[in-house]
Amino acid sequence: MTAGASVRADGIDDHEAARPAPLIDRFGRRFTYLRVSVTERCHLRCEYCASPGDNGTDAEILRPAQFDRLLAVFRGLGARHVRFTGGEPLLAAHLNGRIAHARALGFARVSLTTNGHLLARKAAGLAAAGLHDVNVSLDSLDPTRFTRITGGGDLRRVLAGLDAARRVLARVKLNVVLLRDQNLREWPGLVAFAITHGYDIRFIEAMPLGEAGAATVARSHVDTTAVRGELARRYRLRELTPVPDHGPARRFAVAGSTIEIGFISPLSQEFCASCNRLRLTSRGRLVYCLGHAQGLDLRAALAQGLDDEALTALIREQVARDKPRGHEFGSDAHTVPVRMMAIGG
Repeated sequence: MTAGASVRADGIDDHEAARPAPLIDRFGRRFTYLRVSVTERCHLRCEYCASPGDNGTDAEILRPAQFDRLLAVFRGLGARHVRFTGGEPLLAAHLNGRIAHARALGFARVSLTTNGHLLARKAAGLAAAGLHDVNVSLDSLDPTRFTRITGGGDLRRVLAGLDAARRVLARVKLNVVLLRDQNLREWPGLVAFAITHGYDIRFIEAMPLGEAGAATVARSHVDTTAVRGELARRYRLRELTPVPDHGPARRFAVAGSTIEIGFISPLSQEFCASCNRLRLTSRGRLVYCLGHAQGLDLRAALAQGLDDEALTALIREQVARDKPRGHEFGSDAHTVPVRMMAIGG
């Protein structure tokens, strides 16, 4: 909170309340959560994310100063939570600078999603830059299966990264994409692992993004509702009230532990009516929804020399007009023609 500012009953300080009108679409949804991809590159080929041989590219990526300028614009539009993604964001040499800049701008929460392979040696620097929490992909605790799902991942390195992160960050969360033909029977062990080590955990349904995602959904989709029902038979759960500026997970506290278990279920339990997220790709494209291809080329807007006031007006106008009511993941044979590693998840 800014020095000298008082806190209101709704948790927003006076300086926050004085900011410009919030970013709202035509359905009345307010956008306070920005996901920023800092690179398309990734050294893994997770089966639900990337096609074989697609390593991503940083051609035409935004420069650090352009990332920082757009972060400031979105902060001025009321964004309070920023999450850095990729590709694999820890491959971006400038990441710590973007985290520090986001904190200096006053984002209340600065988060990161990573595959965890570089986390052991980078966790301390991330914390020093101001990172609050991290989500780490962990689809299996079986080394062979983990390598197969991730297209070359090393489970030992990810576990070491998790251990390093929990020593220096406020919260560490596991992201588990459930796959019927791969890891469906592992969820009890993953929950036990999370409870033992104090990690929050999210179970996520695969999404039909690009050829890889569409093939995975067709072959391996898991309705997380069934898993949640099984979980409730094994543990005493208490559903938690949604937190402003956070993501779409339905969250549950587990009696006798410190962790939360969440479910992100875009296919079986659509949550579009409460969407509060926008995505900025590493090439400067503002993406309104994972379920649609349209977006706004902010890199081109920067090249045109628009000042911050004009950028703000452009974003406000386009989001209000073009943000769709919801995704179309449930439509027959619907595949979003984008790559997950390009859009930032």
